[in-house]
Amino acid sequence: MMLMLLLTELTHLEVKLSVESDGLHVQAPAGALTDELRQAIMEHKAALLRFARYPYVDTIDGLGMLTGNRQEFSIIDFVAPEREARLRYKIGVRLVHDGVEQFYLPGTVWEAEGKGSEKFPQ
Repeated sequence: MMLMLLLTELTHLEVKLSVESDGLHVQAPAGALTDELRQAIMEHKAALLRFARYPYVDTIDGLGMLTGNRQEFSIIDFVAPEREARLRYKIGVRLVHDGVEQFYLPGTVWEAEGKGSEKFPQ
């Protein structure tokens, strides 16, 4: 599963990520985590640790926070199956500078670096 789709799904499911002295802690409502999500969490553990420390994403419009909202739309028939997920959904990001939710293709949203974070709460 693509990282931004995983983070969007975890946000949608109200899963809380935190960093403790012994590593990443995942707090989820009962029954929220499927086997597929558990596997994706293991595969993206390092990125989830970074995200838990600094839960912002970068977009072409600036820094934001994932909302957990997703918009599905039809994809073009000739898209390779391994690329379908990144083209089937747009994910919601609430931009820090204006508080407005915008929707982006997952491949156009990146982990934000924690540098210069003094302006934003952690």
